[in-house]
Amino acid sequence: MARYLVLPQSNLLATDNFAYRRENLITCIMVHFNINTYNNLPRVADADALFQKQLASAGITRSQLFLQLAPLFLQDGNAGRYAICLVHHHYDLKAGERMVTTGLSTKPSVDVSVNIVPGSWLNTGEVFEFMFTPSPSTLPPPPSAEFFAKFKSILATNNIDVLGVCYAPNDLDDGFMLRESKGDGDRERVLTVVHSSTHISAYYYPVTWIPQVNPDNGAYIVVMGGCCDGEPCHCQ
Repeated sequence: MARYLVLPQSNLLATDNFAYRRENLITCIMVHFNINTYNNLPRVADADALFQKQLASAGITRSQLFLQLAPLFLQDGNAGRYAICLVHHHYDLKAGERMVTTGLSTKPSVDVSVNIVPGSWLNTGEVFEFMFTPSPSTLPPPPSAEFFAKFKSILATNNIDVLGVCYAPNDLDDGFMLRESKGDGDRERVLTVVHSSTHISAYYYPVTWIPQVNPDNGAYIVVMGGCCDGEPCHCQ
């Protein structure tokens, strides 16, 4: 099912899925979001296991794969804009819903406001989760068609298909990350800023990684930006 949204043209992706012009106008465009695709995404534990299996089959480590991807995420002004994410879902959506992050809370929403914009994409460039922003025009543009083509090519070379792209977490100090867990609301997930050394549960899974440049030697590094509590009671 494709959803129709009203978005500022200054913040649209230049692919077949979006009409993109650098103008401060509002237009009605089609964002390809398929609820069946979303509901069929793997649970976080299954996605993590599949990622490990695919890495083993490719004969590379996670770090080696990320170093192949890092230049793409750091070139052409991309540094700090986007992160690598493990594609998964926790809760099924109902007709008309999308999963939307507002601040530190992520839960289903039927809102079609101009302030709800794509925030996470499959390696094909298809959006699978959204985010609320008070000022859509101030966001970096979504990754370009060329970006996704290169991203998908690197993954395909290694037979990896469980990674996607998301906006990088904002305002995280060095040594901190976002920990995701079950919220109190209907199908809600909440984010907490924690230090990277914080004790984590046995059901923890890394789900977001941010490519960076080491300021001391200029080498590419990839730091964990988010983890997810995948305890069974949190994912049913």
